[in-house]
Amino acid sequence: MKTPEAYYALAREMLFTAHVDFKAALSDARHANVSLRQLREWRAERIYAAFLRQKNLDGMIFSIQLAEPDKSVAAEAIKNYLKFHAESLGMSWEEYCILHQERTLSRRELQHPNQ
Repeated sequence: MKTPEAYYALAREMLFTAHVDFKAALSDARHANVSLRQLREWRAERIYAAFLRQKNLDGMIFSIQLAEPDKSVAAEAIKNYLKFHAESLGMSWEEYCILHQERTLSRRELQHPNQ
């Protein structure tokens, strides 16, 4: 299983392979005082982050889902990522799951108040 960062980098590369117009935006290093490789990396990160924001996606979860073809491995990687996220918030895994479930229910109530 890869790290979340490795999935993120792979998914970002997959996005650029699929969208030639995004890839074209990476090639102009004339105006920057950086190498072409550095400029491409910086722009790739900005374009991928903008894509994730526009789609309202969690970057790591989306990247794992996109880059990992084995669904069971993807599920385990996502669970590990979320456990790490819970730890970084100072929460137990159980507390995090309860909080996430409560937030999900609240969002549903806001979207469908009469149901």
